[in-house]
Amino acid sequence: MRVLSVAGKFELGMRPAALLLAIALSLLIAAPACGGSSSALPTPGPDGETVIRIDMRDNFFSPSALTIRANQKYILELRNKGKEPHNLRIAGPDGQFDTEDDIVSDLIKGGKKGTLALDLSVPGTFDFRSDSHAVEMTGTLTVWVMPVIPSPTPSPTPTPTPEPTPTPEASPTGEAPAMSTVPPASP
Repeated sequence: MRVLSVAGKFELGMRPAALLLAIALSLLIAAPACGGSSSALPTPGPDGETVIRIDMRDNFFSPSALTIRANQKYILELRNKGKEPHNLRIAGPDGQFDTEDDIVSDLIKGGKKGTLALDLSVPGTFDFRSDSHAVEMTGTLTVWVMPVIPSPTPSPTPTPTPEPTPTPEASPTGEAPAMSTVPPASP
């Protein structure tokens, strides 16, 4: 057993595997508290949608890269944490901004919140931006379709091969073997 002194304050008498597990768990717990990403489940919306929170600050989105599934309902909760008004404009399948297929939120004043409902069926990667900072306030939305994995087909049950029935062997001359008519000797 290894004894590890941590910061000179106390000693841990743990096996190496248990120590590694304890360190890994403590890092998972500490990461969200230090600003890392949280592994919490998304908040369900009023009709079962998945709510994704996006902070809009002056000149950037956080997060700036999103991935969602096609044919699922989402609500983007847009929280403007900056001073300037912002919106979120997603370029449609044509890949161009300011066209009819764009999905656009309302303009949200600094310190306010807004929402944008999504239900996309076209897979791909789409750019988004804030119209007020079109060059520096950008991001990407990836829409993917879960692949259909066919269920395995059962293997056919092998049919046993019948064993051949023994047949009397023919003599080299082609005649039937001779049968003995002599009774066996008695003891």
